[in-house]
Amino acid sequence: MDVHVLDYSPTGIEAILRAAAQAGVSERVTANEHDVRRPLPATDASFDACYSHMLFCMALTSAELAALSAEVLRVLRPGGLCINTVRNTSDPDYGRGIRRGEALYENQGFIVHFFDRAKVELLASGWEIVGVEEFEESKLPRRLYRVTMRKPAKESTVTATPE
Repeated sequence: MDVHVLDYSPTGIEAILRAAAQAGVSERVTANEHDVRRPLPATDASFDACYSHMLFCMALTSAELAALSAEVLRVLRPGGLCINTVRNTSDPDYGRGIRRGEALYENQGFIVHFFDRAKVELLASGWEIVGVEEFEESKLPRRLYRVTMRKPAKESTVTATPE
């Protein structure tokens, strides 16, 4: 498997490349700095899968999230999988801190976008939802959804639209 990593932070890219070197898999890993508010730097239907852990929880608007979801759909091959995790509205931090619009809350200088099931389904426009499982992570605990979606085998036109 070849792994192509995008991260907003140069420090994140360095950490990923260092971890790949320590694991002895550097030749299979590429990492590039990228702002996901811009189109993904890949051709149509060029990947088999996409994984992101809490990427959709960043301080992105619903319109930006819809555009990102459509971009991931664009770069996956038909039948390709997208697995992402998002903090959900049963998370203890939901509703705490400074409300920054939509379901965005700032705590300790960090803004988190929280998801209910309706938002998960809204962002799955054009996808087949394989599963949405709730789980907890860490001692806090964080409460998340693990969302698994499949690009339909038959191509369809997807339009990114804001709420």
